[in-house]
Amino acid sequence: MAVYTVLSPAELAEVLLRFGLPAPARVLPEPKGYVNTNHHVWAGGERFFLRLCEGKSDADVRFEAEVHRTLREARFPVPRLLDARDGSPFVRVAGRQAMLFSFAAGEEVPRAAAGPGRCHRVGGRLARLHGLASAFVCERPNPHGLPRVRAWVEALGDGDEPEVRAALPVLAEELARAASLPSAPRGLVHADLFPDNVLWIGEDPSAVLDWEMSCTDAFALDLGVALCAWCWDGGFVPARAAALLDGYRAGRRVEPETLAALPAWARFAALRFAASRIHAARAPVPAGGTVVRKDWRTFRDRLLALREMGEEGFRGMLGAGAP
Repeated sequence: MAVYTVLSPAELAEVLLRFGLPAPARVLPEPKGYVNTNHHVWAGGERFFLRLCEGKSDADVRFEAEVHRTLREARFPVPRLLDARDGSPFVRVAGRQAMLFSFAAGEEVPRAAAGPGRCHRVGGRLARLHGLASAFVCERPNPHGLPRVRAWVEALGDGDEPEVRAALPVLAEELARAASLPSAPRGLVHADLFPDNVLWIGEDPSAVLDWEMSCTDAFALDLGVALCAWCWDGGFVPARAAALLDGYRAGRRVEPETLAALPAWARFAALRFAASRIHAARAPVPAGGTVVRKDWRTFRDRLLALREMGEEGFRGMLGAGAP
């Protein structure tokens, strides 16, 4: 479970009190995710999602809060972020920012069940987000951009895991390529649009979750992450990839520069998640905490597949969605 910081019942009650709620009737740790400490809480006859932000600055949290505010005002499907009684989007407990969200209805769809139809709808949601970016005035550099990825990759030589050592030459080559990523239109991006961050009611996305990695970066990064996340099932599935891009195109015009940059940014996305998952697997878990590690090798495999297909093969995978 993603629990790094253990709160006592008294601390949990104090957090909810500062949001104007009674002590929780029930608390359930969230078993997924590995970045923050997460709990489902029931209080005052309602269900909420409590997140303790691990390693975040106040500026990071306020940026995410502004993302939520802007998107809800635009009727984009995100959970409601509650303000504390003092008007702040978080309260502090155990040296961390605690954010409280309304419970979002819907269910996750396993990647294996995310066929072309759902990929088309995900592409449409991404287009809607990028279409709203021009009205979003806040800026946040990508906290997991090239400098952070470089630090992760350069630190890998310190380990002795055979599979990591074997992957190092490929990761180093991709890091060198990423130093000259093509420029492309930029704006607000989610940067982590995986299947477990989208809830569904029937065939329609009901909520897009986990905006903590949102930032200002190339739209091609968001598309690259989504293609890697939704269109892989032991190998890239061209029908899903084409559907995702077609869904995006149905929602907004894709800039030629974004299309031209997309193969390189998809490779960077695969590199970024391979490196971050190795780094996370090496991080210690505090006493009393628990966390489920994610397999970095699945993104090594995506990266190898993208390298093998090259730009021409990548555009062929997109089929009718290619330029």
